[in-house]
Amino acid sequence: MLISKILITLLLCFTSVNIILYDVSLAQQKTQPTEMVILYAHTDYTVGVKGGRILSTAPPYGQTRFSVLDREMSFIMYPSLAQELSIEGSVNYKVYLRSSVKRTTHLNITLYEADATDNTKRVSSALIALPVENQINPYVLGIPLKYTFSKDSTIIFSIIAREDVSALTIFWDEESTDTYVALPIRSGFRALDLQAIDSTEYPIVGANITVIVDDARVWTGRTDTSGWVRAFLPRSGEPLQDIVVRWKDVIVNKTSYRTTEDSMIRLKCEVYNLELFTRDLLGFPVEGSAVIVRRNGSVITEGRTSGEGRVEFPQLPASMYDIETKHDLTVLVVPVTISQNAPIQLTSDVSQEIQLHLLKPSIISFASSALIILAAASTTVTLLRRRRRSIREYDFDYFDVLAGGGIPPSSSVMITGLPGSGKTILVISLLIKSLRSGNSCIFITNLDFPSNIRRELMAFAPNLEEYEKSSKLLFIDCYSGSGGQESSEQHKISAVGDLTGLGMQVSVCLEKLGQNTDVFLDSLTPLFIMLRDEYIANFVHSVGAKTKGVNGHFFYTLGTGIGKTGLNTIEAASDCVIEIASTEESGDLRRRLRIKKLKKKHVERWIEFRVDADRGIIFKRAMGSRSEK
Repeated sequence: MLISKILITLLLCFTSVNIILYDVSLAQQKTQPTEMVILYAHTDYTVGVKGGRILSTAPPYGQTRFSVLDREMSFIMYPSLAQELSIEGSVNYKVYLRSSVKRTTHLNITLYEADATDNTKRVSSALIALPVENQINPYVLGIPLKYTFSKDSTIIFSIIAREDVSALTIFWDEESTDTYVALPIRSGFRALDLQAIDSTEYPIVGANITVIVDDARVWTGRTDTSGWVRAFLPRSGEPLQDIVVRWKDVIVNKTSYRTTEDSMIRLKCEVYNLELFTRDLLGFPVEGSAVIVRRNGSVITEGRTSGEGRVEFPQLPASMYDIETKHDLTVLVVPVTISQNAPIQLTSDVSQEIQLHLLKPSIISFASSALIILAAASTTVTLLRRRRRSIREYDFDYFDVLAGGGIPPSSSVMITGLPGSGKTILVISLLIKSLRSGNSCIFITNLDFPSNIRRELMAFAPNLEEYEKSSKLLFIDCYSGSGGQESSEQHKISAVGDLTGLGMQVSVCLEKLGQNTDVFLDSLTPLFIMLRDEYIANFVHSVGAKTKGVNGHFFYTLGTGIGKTGLNTIEAASDCVIEIASTEESGDLRRRLRIKKLKKKHVERWIEFRVDADRGIIFKRAMGSRSEK
């Protein structure tokens, strides 16, 4: 249907413009008498180009970039040409656009040549009419061209709209929004076929390979299922290239190479196999033990031992690792976890035994029974003593006391804790408190359907519907699309990981609600499964800045199952960090909370709380404890 719209609309275009009904894939980039070389649009600040917008044969970097087309957008080919480049045929363009309203827009698409002194010459230009609508769509078109670019020059791709474009956005630099220019060339590019392999010449799948010239990245991509990747580079005067292979965030090979011709290079990487065997105290193999491999606090890989007590982790980079081995068993219907930690410096293939301090349940059942009885008696005495203490309870307004008078406006607030600890109920309590204080609120549903969230909110705020009718509360639905249902919300995105779309929806809602608007997101955790840590950190920073601009708070929850690097990155971007913990004692769930970070004087120690079905969070404080200072 989209192609039909484009064909009809292009009747209004210059006759020199032809619509292309096929997509040019990387697989077509092969050395032929006339070859189609794709220059993808990227944002890469490491190369020193103004604005960081470049054209490169490197495939999309994986982070969606976007910009409102309210001025001319230009992408510059990097590096520049070291010899003449002849083009003859149809130059193919693919751009991704979205408009907030359905309409026809007119775009001027131009190709320039810039010489070594930055003088520019227009090579090709066309004014094109395109139908745009409120979703991201690709537009593929071809413009015939016969031209030779000079040595030491570069190519500039430019796009600009010819009318009011305040609601028109262009996207690039991600697989699903791979804006590019495809050039039909006779010569001028060379192919480097690169394969990442281990010491046994087995391919490394998904390794990141980067080509660096003059300390600047000129190409980056990932190896396929056979360990190969093809890098297309402009031919130049025998530059020294550094080829860097990165695997599991570690550089495993760095090779310097000098060539001007097509080449095939096999890169043997410094990776090793780690084989572990778990044994009990009598030397018997332990089946089903969970083995977790960490580096610098982040989980690199994990697995479970076989019937022989064996687990193998192939192709690990040379590094220091922390190995945690855990085994769950049940003794007299009581679940018990035995764990063992051991550091391993991996510099070669390693086979190592790990002894767990356990015996078969039949051997230890009698001793365990005695220990369990003693533990139960001790717990009972402790509980009786606690019950003798006088406990005073406070409603949720007591939270402001803990925060030294309340969390200041224009703050980003991270709420972290294990699943079931009470993160969601705290977010709900903060939202209701915000509404009752007169602030407007935006609730981003990332873990459940909006209808279920409304039901939870109405348990504590029966007049919730009045807030929505008076435009004091808006929902952004990020969950229904992933749950396979059509969303009925006015504000929504189709997928949880669409941070670009979510950011735009937040902007629209903030503009609608105005000053003193708080934003609530429950939760960030699903994003870490799909996206890189730095993308999520950029999103938190962006939404936090927008919310602070209207004197509001940005509250977001985060589980503890993510890597240490991601957790530290988000925590560093937060003005306030609230930790929630929960433990189970004799079948009773005990919850506690503390404000770990806040740029003002506040209560730092742990405070116990419970959840009341009618009143929400109730704080508990033992009489006679120190007063809050």
